Parts: sequence; structure tokens; C-alpha cells
Amino acid sequence: MKKRVLLLFKVSIIIFLGLFLAQCNNDTEKDNHSILQSESSGYTKITGYIHNRDIYPNTPDMNIDVFNISGQRRVTQLQSPINEDCTFSFEIDLARPQDVAMEPFLKFLYLLPGDSLHIELDFKNLSNVRLSGGKSVEINNDFFKYFNSTGYRTTTGIVYNGVGTDCTMNCSWNEIKKKLDEERNGYRVRRQAFLQENSVCDEVVFLTEAMIELDYYNELTRTMASREITYGKETMSKETLMNEINEVAVKYFDSDFYSKSHFEFISSGYSRAAVFYTRPSTDISYQDWQKETDANFVDWVKNVAKTDIIKDFMFTVRAGAALVQRDLYNFEKCSANIENEYLFDRLMQEYRTTMVKMRNPENISGYILGNPKDFTNIMSSFGEDGNFFVETIPQNYGKVQVINISVSWCAPCKPVLEQLAVLIKEYADKDVSFSFICMSGDNEETRAIYRARGIDDTIVYFTNQAESIFLERRFSPLGFPYGILVNRKGVIVDYGFHVRPGELLSKKIDLLLEQDKLLK
Repeated sequence: MKKRVLLLFKVSIIIFLGLFLAQCNNDTEKDNHSILQSESSGYTKITGYIHNRDIYPNTPDMNIDVFNISGQRRVTQLQSPINEDCTFSFEIDLARPQDVAMEPFLKFLYLLPGDSLHIELDFKNLSNVRLSGGKSVEINNDFFKYFNSTGYRTTTGIVYNGVGTDCTMNCSWNEIKKKLDEERNGYRVRRQAFLQENSVCDEVVFLTEAMIELDYYNELTRTMASREITYGKETMSKETLMNEINEVAVKYFDSDFYSKSHFEFISSGYSRAAVFYTRPSTDISYQDWQKETDANFVDWVKNVAKTDIIKDFMFTVRAGAALVQRDLYNFEKCSANIENEYLFDRLMQEYRTTMVKMRNPENISGYILGNPKDFTNIMSSFGEDGNFFVETIPQNYGKVQVINISVSWCAPCKPVLEQLAVLIKEYADKDVSFSFICMSGDNEETRAIYRARGIDDTIVYFTNQAESIFLERRFSPLGFPYGILVNRKGVIVDYGFHVRPGELLSKKIDLLLEQDKLLK
């Protein structure tokens, strides 16, 4: 009891400090990459130099993707311009060591808080990467050697390409499992050969093994879910799966070395297996049981988690997802149950960053749009054609704007369009505007998809290639359906896969009808 009281006191104090720091930043001018950061003592300094810059003279900037602890495909993208002297620089606020990516040049960088790292890239030979600086250098050089030697890449999102497509429907489960096992064993063999020939840092020894096993179970459970839920076909025993996945969790989570794979494993692999295992019978659908576990998430986690660290990880990824959705209620409910110091530090770093964004939405909006007060900056990037934001957002000043981005081939997009059509009627007498972006081209077949779902195709904007590239870069990673929420002043206050019809979206719309921010 005493430990719990002290923990709750710690949570309350840190949340108060986060709010205080966010408020102190309200009137602070921030440049394009510093607006995504918050007050902390863990800044990691990254500097860089590009050789043979003239090979790609139209590459204006460098990007670093900082992966979210929710385990979802949501990242914070930091941006630095490439200066005239071919240099670039970043400062990243880190609470603990973590991996990031500098696409398309470096898919994996392991950074330490308070460290410094200098990166030299050669546009003539993109594989020629040289590092110098602090303690991160040795670790990253070992990782580079490992990835190049084994061909393994963990940050691509789906490691086992080809499995889970046609084979999910047409192959037997034994065939699918055999293929996954063969791919995993191939990486195991190549990793072991690499370690026999190279002496590497402890982080590399531990994480390279963990990544293979965790990514394997992510893909295994994803394939099981697709096969069972979508096609109603047989898979492996849920009890066997849960036993295996718990053994993996015990082995790879009792450590201070964590990567993006750990958070993805908890949010997808472990959670999927736990839902499969705890679902009482096939009489209740996977989706309905998932909703039931979500409604009683805290109690469900305490019953299903094998160890305390897994419990803390499950609460952390759920709290991280709540921050992504700007859902502070569920964030506080989950964060109050986290006892692990490493995870609590990582979570509070995400919290500080989120609070700065929520209290200063005009900064992130300005970063995305170029300048929310001056849309000519965006228009110039597309020539004379202009773009959706230029033509739509200024026309709807004074209204709360809900913007949907979809494509014709996206199955989940269609029911969302139907739900948005209902919202259009619900808010017909209020200052709310609904707009639609289609990235599938302007043709009769595509327009018919909107009309069939009660949406007038005259309010659908069909992007050209340049506009599609703009959306993909500014809202990276861009998936479908995607939503953007804009306040009465034309400022983007929320964006992501979660901005779709539901109770939370309605609450946000109602709040923005009263004020300009998502914080009371």
C-alpha cells in the first residue's frame, strides 16, 4: 500500500510538472524541429555532413523518425534543413536509450541520452556512412555491421515479407508456420555466425537476438488473426501460443536494453495472443472480445500479464496510445499503474512532448503547413495548381473542420465514410465542416464510392501526384483512413488514424466549438 501511495504521488507530481513546463512554453518561439521537443536534461546532439551534395541537389532536409512507445505506426518526425555548407543538426529529447531511424539513409540508430553523434553521409555512395562522437558510436557501428552481414532489418515494420498474403488463405497452417520458422531460423544462423566472427557491445548481443524472436511472434500472431478472423480457418493452439509467448517475454524483458521491437511486441504480438487465449469461446467474436477487454483493460492486464514488467509494458503502450489520441483520461488511468522506472521515464517524456503540442497547436500546424497564416508557402510548393489546404482550410475559417483522407482500395475506409455521413447530418446546424481527400485519382468509379455512402462527391478533393507526396511526407507515416482535425482559426489540433468517428472525436468537436484547444 505504501509503495502504491508513493507511486501515485510521483505520478501526480510529474504530471503537474509536465503541465507547468508545457504552460511555460506557451509563448516560446520554436523552430521546425524544436517544437517537437520539451524541457529535459536528456538531449542528444546529432550533427552531420553530406559529401557530394550535388548528386541530389533537390533534397532540402534530413528527417529523423522517433518511434512512439505505443508500439503503433506513429512516429514523431524531426526535421533539419541541409545548410549551404552541407551540414545538418538535431537535438533529440531522450528520457532513456532508444532506437530511431534516419530514412532512407539509416534505418536504425541507437541513441543514448545526453550523448553526441556526428554522421557523415555520401550522396554518391549511400552505403558509405561514417560515425564519430560519443558512446553511441561503437554501439551503432556494431549494429551496422550486423545488419549488413545478416540482411536483417527490424524497422521496416513487417520483416517476413510475403507471408500473410495469399498464403494466409491458400496454405495450410502447418505450411505457414513452417515458412515463418524457416525464416526465423535463417536469421538465427546468420546472427550466430556474425557473433562468432565479431566482438560486439552487450546491447548488440542482446537486442539482435530479441529483435528476431519478438518480430517473429508479431508476425505469427498477425497472421493468425488475419487467417482466423478474416477467413475463418484453423491456426495453432491458443494455449500453446500463450505458453510460448510468455517464455519469450520472460527471457527478453528482464533487461535495461529495449528497442522498438519490444513495444511493438507488447502492443501487437503479446496483446493479440492474450486476447486469443482469454476469449471464452468462439461464440463471441475476436472484435467483440477485444472491445470487452478494452473496457476493463486495467483488470484484464493484471490477470493476464505473466510478469510485473510485462504488466508495466502493457500499461505503457496503452498509455502511449492514449497520448497519440489526445486521450488524457485513459492516459492517467493506465500511467497510474506503472511501477517500472525505465518505462515511467519514457512515458513521461512522451507526455511532456504531447502536452507542448496540445497547448501550442499552432506550432505543429505551422510545421505541417509551412505557415498556418500564410498559405502561399504551400501553394508555391505545388506550382500553379495549388492544393487542398490552400483551397479548403481558409474557406472554412470560423468552423471546426474534420478532414478525411482515404483511397478507393482501402476496405476500412468505406465504413468510416458511412459514419462520417452520419456525423455530417448530426452537426448540420453547427459550425462544423467536413471535407474529404481522395488519393486514388479522379474517376467515376472512385466518385461512386463516396456517393454510395451518402457523401456528395463535390466536397471530395482528388490529389495530384505532388499533393500526394506532400501528404505522405507531412503526415508520415500516412495510412488509411486518416483524419485531420482543425479548429476555428484554421489550426491543425489533431491528426492520425485515430481521428475517425467515435465518442472521442465527437467530444473533441464539441470542445473545439467552445474553444481553440483540446485542453480545458
